[in-house]
Amino acid sequence: MGRKKVEMKRIENKSSRQVTFSKRRSGLIKKAREISVLCDLQVALLVFSPHGRLYDFSAGDRCSFLLLNLHFVPPFFTQSIN
Repeated sequence: MGRKKVEMKRIENKSSRQVTFSKRRSGLIKKAREISVLCDLQVALLVFSPHGRLYDFSAGDRCSFLLLNLHFVPPFFTQSIN
């Protein structure tokens, strides 16, 4: 018997949402690292937390350069529109 399918809807409980974000963020970064190694790709990943904190991952020289320079972009360019 497999896992139960998770319904894709917003998690209302704030602490549960934060825990889920942390776990899924780690899994997403792991998948980005795996595909970069398996397929010899340059990968850049940007994730913004519910609090607006930026998490990034890069594999490859060009991606590292891109993400390094992104940290110097004024904040109004890196915020999403809700």
